[in-house]
Amino acid sequence: MTTRGWKALEVGTLLLVGGVVLPPAAEACGGPVCDVGKFRVPLPSDANVPANVPALVMLPSPLYSVDAEGLRLRTEDGADVEASLLPGPHRSGLVVPAAPLVPGTRYRLEANNLCGGFPQEPGTSVTSFTAGPAVALPTTSGALRADPQQPASFQVWGGSTCSVGVEGSTVTLGFTPTPELVPFLPWVHWTLEVDGQTWATAPHGAVDATGAVMPPDRFAYPHDLLIVYSVCGVLPNQQAPSDQGVSPGRHVATLRPVLEQSATPLPPLEVSFELTCPKEDPKPEAPRNEGCSQAGGGLAAFGLLATLRLWRRRS
Repeated sequence: MTTRGWKALEVGTLLLVGGVVLPPAAEACGGPVCDVGKFRVPLPSDANVPANVPALVMLPSPLYSVDAEGLRLRTEDGADVEASLLPGPHRSGLVVPAAPLVPGTRYRLEANNLCGGFPQEPGTSVTSFTAGPAVALPTTSGALRADPQQPASFQVWGGSTCSVGVEGSTVTLGFTPTPELVPFLPWVHWTLEVDGQTWATAPHGAVDATGAVMPPDRFAYPHDLLIVYSVCGVLPNQQAPSDQGVSPGRHVATLRPVLEQSATPLPPLEVSFELTCPKEDPKPEAPRNEGCSQAGGGLAAFGLLATLRLWRRRS
């Protein structure tokens, strides 16, 4: 089988991204095509990058991969910068500089062979940035909280139409990063666990300085990073989704941030929350038609006979 054939098989049957396997219904919907314009470096335009950033990241078009060997780091005048080129999580490509960047210098992160091996022509991308002063690597993550659960109608990824309308309960988690983490957020990727099991993942740069999360691509990330739900019922004329969320009850959420290629791990954050489904009202019991009981009938007959005997004696 050719390389193109293997890639088509990988996308069409596995649909595995960031450790998340899409439900079979998502396969039936058909995944997106490789789009050169959706390969991106998670940086704002004219960004200032800390000179000691552990690694630079190129993110792929959803469900596809970055060819790390096609990445190059150069100065603005075209001089190559020594760096290691590695495949990264979420099918990203990593550029790990061999030495800290030079503050005040303009750099270009170049990517070639984007969507290579697929029907369209391979594309290229260039992202420019300026190296700023070195900043101490973060050792803290922030704060995590859980808002009260809310009953809601919402969409769940699943069913023959890609999404299914359901009724259930949702809990939204709130995250506030520490100031020392904020300068490095473009190179942090995320995992949310519920009771030790992976619930959601998010790629580098998905969380901003306010703690808000970028809306995910549903083919790659069926769950929102900071929203957990239980499915309590399916809306009329909807097919039940294969994903029922977490079971009703009390749970523990663990948010795990990872600064790419940093030797200093970021501490995970935990919070407890509860999800419940409304209890169904008990059905009223049908009235019983007891009629005359045998015992009651016997007593009535006995009383009647006693009365007749008394009348006979008097007569």
